[in-house]
Amino acid sequence: MFDFNIALQSLIGITVFLTLLFFFLLGYTFWTRKKQQYWNSYEEKFRDHFFSLLLDYAEQSNPKLSADKIVKKISKRTKDYTFFIKLLDELDDILDGPERKRLNNLIKHPIFASFYREKLFRFSVDSKLYACIYFQKSAHLDDRVLAKLTTVSQSNNLKLAFAATKALQSAKDWTVCKSALLRFFKRTDISELMVAELLHIFDSGLAEDREKVGEALKDLLLKKIDPDIKNIIVRYMGYQQFYQYGEFLHQCLKRIDYSPKMFSLIKGLIIALGELYHTESASTIKSYWGKEKNTPIRLASVQTLSIFGEKENLSFLLQNLLKAEFPIRKAIIYEFIKEGEKRIELLTEFIKETQQSLLEITVTRRSHEQLDLYLDKILDITSGIKIALNHRLNKSYA
Repeated sequence: MFDFNIALQSLIGITVFLTLLFFFLLGYTFWTRKKQQYWNSYEEKFRDHFFSLLLDYAEQSNPKLSADKIVKKISKRTKDYTFFIKLLDELDDILDGPERKRLNNLIKHPIFASFYREKLFRFSVDSKLYACIYFQKSAHLDDRVLAKLTTVSQSNNLKLAFAATKALQSAKDWTVCKSALLRFFKRTDISELMVAELLHIFDSGLAEDREKVGEALKDLLLKKIDPDIKNIIVRYMGYQQFYQYGEFLHQCLKRIDYSPKMFSLIKGLIIALGELYHTESASTIKSYWGKEKNTPIRLASVQTLSIFGEKENLSFLLQNLLKAEFPIRKAIIYEFIKEGEKRIELLTEFIKETQQSLLEITVTRRSHEQLDLYLDKILDITSGIKIALNHRLNKSYA
């Protein structure tokens, strides 16, 4: 028989356990919140205290402060060092010239270098992350640190591998920087934002480095990495105006396989060629209209051919206006309406020719189905032109 006492005892036990668990979670949440509030308040006081000291040091105000005197004022707690490096990083974005150089020298102070070197070799993931952030900012990489960062950059922990790869970008050896990028780009768990951020860090933006950066990006495109990652690299090259690689990207577009796996890269190449104004690639881009319909690729083609301009490219877009699906028709119309009077003239000529074609259809007495289909497309186009013109007029009066 069912024992009522055992069931009641079990119920009471579960109730007590759940009650204790509730109060534990409540207490833990309260304690975590209070702890966060404490550290937020502490960081504000820390920043208030050191902000003026750092500005005086950077500007060499009287009485002059030495780096050692400032560093001695910091306690040896990890939080204090983290807050200090964070403040230095923020000031580094504000200051320029000799002031920034002094702050960078302060980041490389032996106390910080020693502290974060020790953290890099600890087992804790958080310790390694703090160290990676420091070495990215300080660029103070000796052979031992470099070897350890290379090992950490291959970690199964994505966040840790990303931080180590960013730190390796501060190495003076370009081979090390490029190898770190390639190693990270071969992973299967990375995001597009990570790729874009690494490319931005890798590219110093200096004129003397531009050729080396371009060659490195070209070399990465020739490696066996995911097409989606190559798409980001290609888009970066277009956005940053690496004009000397326009023909290389054109050849990539000509030789690429037209398959779903490559669609994002094809789209990226077409957009980049437009940004690089590589007009010689127009015929290759047009050839993609004869392949299986892909709306994103066609939209990219419309944008690029519009950038190229020239009557041949614009006429090609108009020829496809009646055949194209709605998003493409809309894109073509807006490219003609927004870019000036000559394009509106071409669009007007197209409308007149379309009217003539309509008359010819009526004269030849084609089937109602053919006529209705043709009329529907014309109505869509004329409505789109009207909307686009109204939009342009509203913008001109705004």
